[in-house]
Amino acid sequence: MALACAACAPVMHQARRAPDAPPSARELESQQRVANCPVNAGLFVPGVLQMCRGRKTEGTVLASLGVAELGAAVAGGAANGFSSSAAGVPLIALGDLWTLSVIDVALEEQRAARLSYVPQESLAELAPAPFSFEVLSRPSVWAGIAGSLAAGILVSAIVDHGIDTSNAGKRPVIFGREMNSAVGYPLAAAVGVGLFEHVAVAEEMAFRGALQSSWARSLDETRAWAYASLVFGAAHGSNVLFLDRGQRLTYLAVGLPF
Repeated sequence: MALACAACAPVMHQARRAPDAPPSARELESQQRVANCPVNAGLFVPGVLQMCRGRKTEGTVLASLGVAELGAAVAGGAANGFSSSAAGVPLIALGDLWTLSVIDVALEEQRAARLSYVPQESLAELAPAPFSFEVLSRPSVWAGIAGSLAAGILVSAIVDHGIDTSNAGKRPVIFGREMNSAVGYPLAAAVGVGLFEHVAVAEEMAFRGALQSSWARSLDETRAWAYASLVFGAAHGSNVLFLDRGQRLTYLAVGLPF
């Protein structure tokens, strides 16, 4: 599926660089949609405003995912407890879905206002973007991924005093249930890819799309990139709330800077 997405991944569109540049087709479309459906309480339900603004497919997908993830969280919590991964993973996905839905509306408002540095891509174009062959084929990208992976393994080995392989080859445990390897490992991979997609799109839209473009307008592009990167890293400090007390100091000292 990732290869299929990579093959059809769209080319990203150029953002407005100059305030006095002629309006793009996407800015004119956004202006019409915003005029036809101003922001209302539907903002807080994923997909509602997208459907209101004529983006039926994107809105339906967001709304359907929201219902499915909320249902999965409730069912998983009822069966395994709301502190379990069976409830936690769907809730994380739902939180990211809500974030990207809200930011998508905000970015459309900014496109309609013809603000500079606002991303021009639609949700349908952003979804396959993490798997874009055009991007992944660049040496700076694939080499960076390989280097980050190697560094991550090294840091983990240092922090954990070695690499534990005692569980390698064992039957996987998915949401508290031991499963057959033929089913469990593909399921774990699917859950991982799905959650990654939620997190990647939501975080990029929030930090690079909304926050960085806002600072680029008020400051400059270099400082905007630097400040958004720092805020992005610092925001992950809240992960300590979900760690055991004995792991928090190590995470703040090693994991967060990395």
